[in-house]
Formats: sequence, structure tokens, C-alpha cells
Amino acid sequence: MGGRVRARWCALLVLAATPASGQTTDAFAGVPNVVFRPYTVQGNDLASLAASIGAARPTDPHGNERVDALTHWAIRWRWTGKWHGACDLAHARVTFSATVTLPRLVDGSALPPALLDAWTRYIAALERHEAGHVRYAYDHRGDVLAAIRGARCATAARAAQAALNRIAAHDIAYDRDTQHGLTQGAGFPSDLLSTGNKLAPLSTQGTRTTP
Repeated sequence: MGGRVRARWCALLVLAATPASGQTTDAFAGVPNVVFRPYTVQGNDLASLAASIGAARPTDPHGNERVDALTHWAIRWRWTGKWHGACDLAHARVTFSATVTLPRLVDGSALPPALLDAWTRYIAALERHEAGHVRYAYDHRGDVLAAIRGARCATAARAAQAALNRIAAHDIAYDRDTQHGLTQGAGFPSDLLSTGNKLAPLSTQGTRTTP
């Protein structure tokens, strides 16, 4: 029987006045099949960084809003069909993949030290938050497989979907509990930019679950 696919999108939106930064992958260590699709930004001060991000950042397909970081994960499942509607659920398989889009700073040496430090802290916290979504889905992919193997041929797809919906529900709760990463430091400190030297606060866009 053909597999079914479900995916989950989450995005963080940063105000236009907020710079974006380079990317590392340490937060995602141990999770396979994660693809990073960076987009480059450049500048030597906050205004030029903000303009670069505004021109290059991706669009969330669900709200048609521009966002600084976009994460998509997918759990796919498949089992073998047999004659007369029978199936082999005991040998069902699930696979996991994720794509993470983050800004990559071309040349951090052009930034003032305070701005570079703020950027580095922010991007690390943003990665940790996004990795939290990815890692939870990966760690719970077995829930989908267990639901399939505990079902019947006629109900396996619904059981898999229900298990996937529970994983997606955790994403919503995770964003709510962390204020979309703000409690994890995924926002610039308020002592650096905007008027004078204050950085604009992080604004967030909610998690969405899609087929």
C-alpha cells in the first residue's frame, strides 16, 4: 500500500529591525536526514543587516509571511499491500526528514563586537529552539510506527495520522511554553540597538501543521 505523508511547518518571524546571523548545526547533532538550506545576508551595521534579511528571507507558505527561519519536518510511512485488501503491517516502515532554513552571515568581521556577540547568541538560541521541534518529532517517529502495527489494515492510516497529530500538538505546546523560543534566548537583548543602541524585540509566528 502506498505510504502517507504528513509534515509540520514552524516559523519564527523577526521584526525588520532585527539582524539575522550565521548558522551552525551542533544543536541538531544525532538527528539524521536534516538538510540545511541557508540564505546569505550581509552588512556592517544593524540597518544594512536588516535590509539584507528583509530582501532574502523565506516566505511561510501557510501565512504568506516573510520569516527569518523556517523548519519543515516530515514523517512518512509505508507498508506492503496484499490481495483482497490484506496488508503486512508487521513490516511497516517509517522514515523521517527535515529541512531547516536559516540566515547565514557572509562576513561577521564587519560587525561591531557588541552586535556580533548579540547575533551569535541569537542564532545559537534560534537553532536550539528549531532543533527542539525537529528532535521531538524524530524521537517520536516510533509512535507512528507503533500505531500502525497495532491497527488493522482498514484503520492503519487513521492510526498513523492520529499519532502524527499528537506529535504536531506537542509543537504547538512547545512554542506556547517557550514563547516561540523567547524564553530560550531566541531574541536579541534589549540593550543594543534601534534608537541609539537598542535591538528590536523578536516577534513570532505560530506553528502550523499541514498535510
